[in-house]
Amino acid sequence: MKKLGLIVSAFAFVMVLGMTAFGQVPAAPGKIGWIDTGAFADEKAGIAKYVNAYKALASEAKPKETELVGIQTKIQGLAKELQDMQKAAPAVPIKPEVVTAKQTEGARLERELKFKKEEYDAFIQRRGGEILGPVNQDIGKAIGDFGKQKGFTAIFDIEKLAQVGAILHLEPTANITKEFIAFYNARPAGAATAARPQ
Repeated sequence: MKKLGLIVSAFAFVMVLGMTAFGQVPAAPGKIGWIDTGAFADEKAGIAKYVNAYKALASEAKPKETELVGIQTKIQGLAKELQDMQKAAPAVPIKPEVVTAKQTEGARLERELKFKKEEYDAFIQRRGGEILGPVNQDIGKAIGDFGKQKGFTAIFDIEKLAQVGAILHLEPTANITKEFIAFYNARPAGAATAARPQ
């Protein structure tokens, strides 16, 4: 019994000693920062390479957007004509064939708008990937380089966290958006992709 008590006491002593030693081990220092990736597209204070790529995509998409707006305008014009005809109906007789023709044209334009919108969305997805994809990859690599250089353990994309409601507290001093943008814009063209190992 005495031997068992001695073993328990020795075990307890080792545990206390181990916990004390463990408590004295300093935790690894780590900085956490956040970046507002939405700021990358700011024409004046954003990432020049990203802004230029976005402008190139917008320029390519402009004719398709203009076409969509034109179709929407025609649909709205037909709807207004039909409303005006209904308002004037008691005084001005409505010809059923005119109403039917306008409704048929409106339905055709609605189908065309739907098709053109799907076509536009597919174009934006494809060309957006081709134009913005490499820039986004380059920015992602540069964020990693920046984080290592500045000693960050983690860097969060605050825009994406905000979209899913995952922000519980946001310390403004952890905002490194401007610092990263300055870091990225100061790099020579292709610096991040050139540094990527093969």
